[in-house]
Amino acid sequence: MDLSSIAAAASDMKAAETQYAANIKVMKMAMDTQKAGLSVLAPLDSAAAGVSRAADGTGKGTLLDIMA
Repeated sequence: MDLSSIAAAASDMKAAETQYAANIKVMKMAMDTQKAGLSVLAPLDSAAAGVSRAADGTGKGTLLDIMA
């Protein structure tokens, strides 16, 4: 092996390592964002527990009731 092939292999390995680290960072940020979104939605789910819902097969989502 000559010096240029060793340098090219080392460069390729470093690029792959950098890409792997970036992928891990992006996945961690996505998981944190999802966790934050779920914690924001949790109070809405508990508040909606007492709301009566349309029965299956009754055209859900076609009528909007507004309570004042």
